[in-house]
Amino acid sequence: MNSRYSVLAKISLQIGLLIMLWWIGSLIQKLFQLPISAGVIGLFLVLLGLLSGTFKLNWIKSGSDFILSELVLFFVPCVVGLMNYKVLFLSEGLQLITAVVLGTVCVMLATVYTVHLCFKLEQWLQHTFRFGKGNSKSESLS
Repeated sequence: MNSRYSVLAKISLQIGLLIMLWWIGSLIQKLFQLPISAGVIGLFLVLLGLLSGTFKLNWIKSGSDFILSELVLFFVPCVVGLMNYKVLFLSEGLQLITAVVLGTVCVMLATVYTVHLCFKLEQWLQHTFRFGKGNSKSESLS
């Protein structure tokens, strides 16, 4: 039973850290009047923290895994709120569905392209640092 509470505490602290980074992103957005959402700025803060070594992945992994596993629950209030706009859906439903589907396809294509480019960049960096600085493949194999 004690283990369950320690896992719950760990996840709660990690979610708290993510919320704090989102809140800092919100402050940055308001301070500099940026047209970027606080969540995106918070994600960049997470990325910078991970890349710089300010914090480690295991500091946020359990909390972020929990949030992702319960992601569907976060959309329930949005769907319930949409029920107030029944007339709008009856008159403009096809246009709304088309916009949502096209937007989703665009996001998916952009994600695929970005992941592909990052994968190629990672391969290039591994190849460059493994065989770079005057070393050739034949020299490194001998």
